[in-house]
Amino acid sequence: MMQVIDFFERLFDMSDWPPRWHCGRWTGFHGWLYIISDLLVWSAYFAIPFIIIRYISKKQDARFLRLYFLFAAFILACGATHFFDAITFWFPVYRINALIRFITGVLSWITVFYLIRLLPLAFTLRSPRELEMENEQRKKAEEKFRNLLEAAPDPMVIMNENGVIQLVNAQTEKMFGYSREEMIGSNVEMLMPPHSGLEHPFRAFRQTGIRQWEPETEGFEMTGNGRGGMEFPVEVSLRPMLSEEGLLITASIRDVTEKKQMEKAIREANSTLERKVQQRTMELERKNKELEEFAYVASHDLQEPLRTTTSFVDLLRRQYYGQLDDSANRYLDYICQSSDRMKSLILDLLNYSRIGREKELAEVNCNLVLEEVLADLDQGIRENGARVKAPELPVITGYRTEIKQLFQNLVSNSIKFRKPGLDPELHVQAKQENNSWLFSFHDNGIGIEPVYQEKIFVIFKRLHKRSEYEGEGIGLAQCKKIVELHGGKIWVESVPGEGSTFYFTIPEIH
Repeated sequence: MMQVIDFFERLFDMSDWPPRWHCGRWTGFHGWLYIISDLLVWSAYFAIPFIIIRYISKKQDARFLRLYFLFAAFILACGATHFFDAITFWFPVYRINALIRFITGVLSWITVFYLIRLLPLAFTLRSPRELEMENEQRKKAEEKFRNLLEAAPDPMVIMNENGVIQLVNAQTEKMFGYSREEMIGSNVEMLMPPHSGLEHPFRAFRQTGIRQWEPETEGFEMTGNGRGGMEFPVEVSLRPMLSEEGLLITASIRDVTEKKQMEKAIREANSTLERKVQQRTMELERKNKELEEFAYVASHDLQEPLRTTTSFVDLLRRQYYGQLDDSANRYLDYICQSSDRMKSLILDLLNYSRIGREKELAEVNCNLVLEEVLADLDQGIRENGARVKAPELPVITGYRTEIKQLFQNLVSNSIKFRKPGLDPELHVQAKQENNSWLFSFHDNGIGIEPVYQEKIFVIFKRLHKRSEYEGEGIGLAQCKKIVELHGGKIWVESVPGEGSTFYFTIPEIH
């Protein structure tokens, strides 16, 4: 340690050695050859770092700057050793020479270690040929992109994040009337002013950035601003795009003038149609109400003359039946039968006209309704040996009187249209389906031909003679009216000779 301290204290002391000229027997040629060689090496070593520094100062994007400076320092240190070798011929500064050589050795190994770290990266660098090929490919890609941009059917505008237009295609020139030179470099508000709403997505973009920017980018409705102040509606779709120049935004623009005109025409047509439908509905409701009132009044007023006719016919039969000839007796029978049918028809018509007159919705327990219907039809059920099976039925919201009439008509039909020699069976079920209750009444009766399966719901439509099956053809028409009163629908599925299933829906009302 004392030697180190002594070394630095006597760093500039030259008394320990003679100048190099006096060490050994130098000839003039040998000595000056040594001196000149060292000075040439020193001058070259000093010139190289300045050349490197000059290169770095001119090339802004130079890579491996630390390595350049390490090489410069290493070379300067090496040159300094040669310089001091030449100086020692006159001034024996061996201590300074030794220190310079030590510094040179340290810089040499620092450069070696740094070079070892950078060599793998340096080997990955592309050659000038590869860079040239990449540049060619990039040019081809840019040309292809420009061709695709020009081939796009809609106007395309590419802008930076500040809205400055970078590229446009020919369709943009055609739509807005500006030349390409006028648009490029201008703000996009030149084509779509702020009041069109375009500033909203740009503001959201600047605040959140590309990674978090997720606004609705499809179908922005805006106003295009063409040359001369011409305004027209457009739809714009925005897409962010990363490039070497930074973030770009692509806007696809579509003129929707015709679409808006069509939408306006459709709205006007719908409005006109809605008014006509409302007028027609009101007219139909008025006519239906008039028809219902007419049917009610007519059926009610017809009962009085019918009762008078029936009474006199009964008197004739009691007083003169058997006293007249056979033809007169047969005529009296025909009159009585026709009077009874007329009475039944008037009552059915009166019941049909009353459906829906008392519109008071209430909870209806279908199990209790079916029990009441079966009790009312008990005699007919026992006489025909009929069996009715029904699991648990729901509680619905509806018009109780009408629901009972609906159940009664369907149960009566299953008993009436029985197959000869076979006891009637009826299965009643209900299940929830699409916010409605779906009811089914399945019987083992005579069935219905497919051609008649829609006609049976028409009022007074009969498929059989009265001698075969009694009735006036109004029961299923009542069923249809009741179901439609509740907002549902009714239909039948049947196989002739095997039976029928009547389906109807009652929507759930909350």
